[in-house]
Amino acid sequence: MVIRFLQALLLLVGVVWAFGVSGGLDQTQIPGFLVALSISWWLTPEIRARAMRLGLVDKPDEERRIHKIPVPRLGGVAIFISILASLTLMMIITGRFPREGGMAGIAVGGTLIFVLGLLDDLESLPAKVKLLVQVLAGCAAYSLGVRLKAIPIPASFDFDLGFIHLHGGEPILLGMWALPVTVFWLVGVANAVNLIDGMDGLAAGVAAISSLTIWAVALAPQIHQPYAALIAAVLAGALLGFLRWNFNPARIFLGDSGAYLAGFILGAVSITGVVKGATAVTVIVPTVLLAFLILFFPLLDTTWAIVRRVSKGRSIFSPDAEHIHHRLLKAGLSQKNVAYLIYGVSALLGLLATSFVGQQVYFLTLGMSVLAMAIFFAEVLNRHRQKRYQGRTPVMGVVAPEETEDESAPAPAK
Repeated sequence: MVIRFLQALLLLVGVVWAFGVSGGLDQTQIPGFLVALSISWWLTPEIRARAMRLGLVDKPDEERRIHKIPVPRLGGVAIFISILASLTLMMIITGRFPREGGMAGIAVGGTLIFVLGLLDDLESLPAKVKLLVQVLAGCAAYSLGVRLKAIPIPASFDFDLGFIHLHGGEPILLGMWALPVTVFWLVGVANAVNLIDGMDGLAAGVAAISSLTIWAVALAPQIHQPYAALIAAVLAGALLGFLRWNFNPARIFLGDSGAYLAGFILGAVSITGVVKGATAVTVIVPTVLLAFLILFFPLLDTTWAIVRRVSKGRSIFSPDAEHIHHRLLKAGLSQKNVAYLIYGVSALLGLLATSFVGQQVYFLTLGMSVLAMAIFFAEVLNRHRQKRYQGRTPVMGVVAPEETEDESAPAPAK
């Protein structure tokens, strides 16, 4: 009852806040975040329970797998529903259905790539088929407004290497390359997030930090992309609610559906909310650099994986156990410590990115608020469990712990 009360309270605060904003949909980032957080926190164990009953689990039958027992892999369903429900609710409350900001492209492309990931979670698909559908999703997003037509260059930025000339205030026009560059970026980021989804809580946590960073950057006065900020805020809320169940020891995984969806949305909002800001030339560094800083870890890990596999004469799609998190685990760090380390690096890079647009205080406020909420809810959950343990009859001197917040949920996967 305590947990249900907290979930309902978050939802209620988000809805009331949305009704109270004076600027319409432009100012619903925090309400959208709270609504997505509450829905994801409530829905994830429900999805987990059904996946367990249907036997839709990720089995530890490969050398590169870290987990030791089967774990449900349909976390993406909870993420998708949370995002869709939250954005729809915000638009209904404010009566605003924007056509700008690439929201339609993100919705259509995101849905396509989510369905692809879900089918791959249910039954493994060939790599070429997945790549084809990912490209189609990218093309759909491009046709509906998620377009990288030019790379803005700040007025104070001047770069000359003899064969490369970048003059301040003059954007780099992509012309006929706009479509392939946009699709390459969207597909690349989607796969980058999927590749780092090899350890409890890693992809969801890194993606959540990236979402918070984009949220802060997109609201900078010189960029001002509130709809991109709203999508990033909702994604952050959905991922953080899911992370309650995905952090080590994970009881459910993102799966390809969740990793592809999170990566695709991050790629899209990094274009609409960071790179192509209306007055981005006033930023002291190229906005494309901000996007790389925000998504640094998944992009680095993916680039390294491609170079590593090509150098060994292997397909770039062939899996291995040589990712950064695998190496840190082999060095003796625990899964939690690896997650904390990578979270810390991602947060510092996010702070650096936001400082270039004067949003570091806003980013720190968001980060500290999320951390305070996490600590508070964790404390409430711990006390709630302790009370439920009292009066139980120990077996062999041990009281079995309860991993679920719902009495009707099945036994924990870990």
